[in-house]
Amino acid sequence: MAASVLILTTPTSGTGSLFRTVTEIAAGQYKPLQWIENFYEQGKLDEVIKSIPPPDGQLLIHNTPQFFNPATRLSDYRFILNTRDPRDLVCNQFHWNLIHPNPDETEDETERRRDTLRQEGIDSFALRANNSKYYNSFIEIVRRIPPDKRIFVGYAMYCLHFDVVLTRLLGFFGVPAHSLKRRQLKRINAERVENLDNNPSWIGHQWAGADRGPGRYKLELEPHTIRILTERYAWCLEFLRLMDDPMVVSSYD
Repeated sequence: MAASVLILTTPTSGTGSLFRTVTEIAAGQYKPLQWIENFYEQGKLDEVIKSIPPPDGQLLIHNTPQFFNPATRLSDYRFILNTRDPRDLVCNQFHWNLIHPNPDETEDETERRRDTLRQEGIDSFALRANNSKYYNSFIEIVRRIPPDKRIFVGYAMYCLHFDVVLTRLLGFFGVPAHSLKRRQLKRINAERVENLDNNPSWIGHQWAGADRGPGRYKLELEPHTIRILTERYAWCLEFLRLMDDPMVVSSYD
C-alpha cells in the first residue's frame, strides 16, 4: 500500500479547498481522512502531539504543526506543504474569531469574547497575536523532510496560478491529466478563485471575512502595524521567498 500523503499546513491557508482538489486528483489511490478535524470536534487537540498519523493509503490534513508528534517517522509519508503570508494569516484569525464557534466556550463566553475583539479592532489584535509557534514548527518539520518526499503549494500559488499547481499535483501523484473524469474536472474547477461564489463547499459561504487571494493585510491593517509585523516575521517571509515559486515571490514584499 502507498505511503500516506499529509497536507502539512498552517491554519486558514485555503487548506479545505486544497484538500478537495487533491482528493479528486488522488481518487482511487488514497482514502481521504478528516484526521485533525476529529480531534478538534472532540475537544482533544492536545492529544494530536501524542498521535501518529496513519502511514498507509490515507490522505489527510495536518494543520496544527505546533502539535506535530516529533516521534513521527517522516520517511513513512509523502508531504504536500502549504502555508501563507503570516500577515494575511492574522487577518484571517481576527475574522475567524468573530464568527467561528469554539467548542470550549458557552454562548455567553463566546459573545463576550467577540465583543472584546470588536472593541479591540484588527490592528490591536494583529499586534497582540503571535503566530510564530505555527511557523517555527512548520519550518522545523519541512527542513527534515527529504526534497523527493515533498511538494510545496503555497497559498499565493494556489490562488494566482491554479493551473500550474494542478499540473504539479498531477505529477506528484503520477496521474495523467487525460485520465481525469468529467465529474472530477468539474469538482476541481469549482475550486478556482473565480468560481468560489458558486462553490457550495467554499468556506466563505459560512464564514464572513473569508478571502480568496494573497495580500489582504495591505487592505485591512494600518501601515504602522504592517511595518511591525513585517519585521516580526521577516525570517518567515524569507523562508517563503525561498520555498515558493518565483511567480509569486513579490507577494511577500
